[in-house]
Amino acid sequence: MTATLVVFGILVALLAWFFWPKSRGEYERPPQSELEAAEREAREASDEHSVRDWGPGVQKPPI
Repeated sequence: MTATLVVFGILVALLAWFFWPKSRGEYERPPQSELEAAEREAREASDEHSVRDWGPGVQKPPI
Protein backbone atom coordinates (compact mmCIF):
# COMPACT_ATOMS: atom_id res chain seq x y z
CA MET A 1 0.00 0.00 0.00
CA THR A 2 2.76 2.44 0.90
CA ALA A 3 4.76 1.63 -2.22
CA THR A 4 1.67 2.28 -4.35
CA LEU A 5 1.20 5.70 -2.75
CA VAL A 6 4.87 6.57 -3.26
CA VAL A 7 4.76 5.57 -6.92
CA PHE A 8 1.50 7.49 -7.38
CA GLY A 9 3.03 10.57 -5.73
CA ILE A 10 6.09 10.41 -7.98
CA LEU A 11 3.89 10.11 -11.09
CA VAL A 12 1.78 13.07 -10.02
CA ALA A 13 4.92 15.14 -9.37
CA LEU A 14 6.36 14.24 -12.80
CA LEU A 15 3.13 15.11 -14.59
CA ALA A 16 2.86 18.40 -12.70
CA TRP A 17 6.44 19.28 -13.66
CA PHE A 18 5.87 18.30 -17.28
CA PHE A 19 2.66 20.32 -17.71
CA TRP A 20 3.66 23.31 -15.56
CA PRO A 21 3.49 26.52 -17.66
CA LYS A 22 6.90 27.61 -18.89
CA SER A 23 8.13 31.18 -18.88
CA ARG A 24 7.46 33.05 -22.13
CA GLY A 25 11.16 33.45 -22.87
CA GLU A 26 11.61 29.76 -23.71
CA TYR A 27 9.20 29.90 -26.64
CA GLU A 28 10.19 33.16 -28.29
CA ARG A 29 10.56 33.06 -32.04
CA PRO A 30 13.71 34.40 -33.68
CA PRO A 31 13.54 38.02 -34.82
CA GLN A 32 11.92 38.58 -38.22
CA SER A 33 15.18 39.95 -39.63
CA GLU A 34 16.95 36.62 -38.93
CA LEU A 35 14.18 34.68 -40.69
CA GLU A 36 14.30 36.99 -43.70
CA ALA A 37 18.10 36.70 -43.88
CA ALA A 38 17.92 32.89 -43.82
CA GLU A 39 15.29 32.86 -46.57
CA ARG A 40 17.37 35.24 -48.68
CA GLU A 41 20.45 33.02 -48.23
CA ALA A 42 18.48 29.97 -49.34
CA ARG A 43 17.12 31.75 -52.43
CA GLU A 44 20.53 33.15 -53.42
CA ALA A 45 22.52 29.94 -52.83
CA SER A 46 24.49 28.54 -55.75
CA ASP A 47 23.16 25.37 -57.35
CA GLU A 48 25.56 23.13 -55.44
CA HIS A 49 24.40 24.60 -52.11
CA SER A 50 20.78 25.08 -53.05
CA VAL A 51 18.00 23.78 -50.85
CA ARG A 52 15.72 23.60 -53.88
CA ASP A 53 17.34 20.43 -55.23
CA TRP A 54 16.21 17.98 -52.55
CA GLY A 55 13.01 16.80 -50.97
CA PRO A 56 10.05 14.59 -51.77
CA GLY A 57 9.60 13.94 -55.48
CA VAL A 58 13.07 15.05 -56.53
CA GLN A 59 14.89 12.50 -58.63
CA LYS A 60 18.39 11.50 -57.65
CA PRO A 61 21.11 12.59 -60.06
CA PRO A 62 22.66 9.86 -62.20
CA ILE A 63 25.79 8.34 -60.71
